Amino acid sequence: MIRLISALLLVLFLAFMLSSRFRGWLRARAPMLILGSIAAVAIALAATGRLNWIFAAVSAALPFIWRLASLLRFLPWIARLTGHGRAASADDNGAGANRPARSDGRMSREEAAELLGVAPDAEREEILAAHRRLMQRLHPDRGGTDYLAARLNEARDRLLGKPQ
Repeated sequence: MIRLISALLLVLFLAFMLSSRFRGWLRARAPMLILGSIAAVAIALAATGRLNWIFAAVSAALPFIWRLASLLRFLPWIARLTGHGRAASADDNGAGANRPARSDGRMSREEAAELLGVAPDAEREEILAAHRRLMQRLHPDRGGTDYLAARLNEARDRLLGKPQ
């Protein structure tokens, strides 16, 4: 009898979910449904004495969440360094997005200056300070990648006029 009722409820639920009326209803109430579901699960776990499972799961996930949060602050820098995202094309109303690549594969002085966040005619000390600041954030030992470090070094060398 319980199986029959469960199967009937499942069929009704699926029919309701597939209807177009449900989509509009769900859009309006989705945040409240999510919060209500979380509250119902928390109340059920507290009533059965298993609320400690939530604390254990959150405690186990905290190191991963902490590491992810510390990496998320570098996303604009990564997008800017790799040439993806809004940060790369936001300058000059998108004019930099159509910049042709150099035929020899090296970056131009303008690209190097943009990467380091300095003017193309910046002083040596300013270039080195910008390179050091970015390298401290994006070094491979601190969560960055070898590619990002190499691009920063290439930009520094290009602006300082070192042969590559």
